[in-house]
Amino acid sequence: MNGTEKPKLPVGLGTALAENTGALKYFSELSAEKQREVIEHTNTISSRTELRNFVRSMAGFGSII
Repeated sequence: MNGTEKPKLPVGLGTALAENTGALKYFSELSAEKQREVIEHTNTISSRTELRNFVRSMAGFGSII
């Protein structure tokens, strides 16, 4: 994968983004590198509730990591 190719979205993150259009819009506008950083961060999240809270924070606060 090169630096501009969009990373593959994990199913859990994709589902959480689909439930939050503001976060989905924010995530889709990120560069490929920033999307990878978000995805890497979600690998440290251990529960569905925590993942949803993280995604909700993307919609409300913009840059979160």
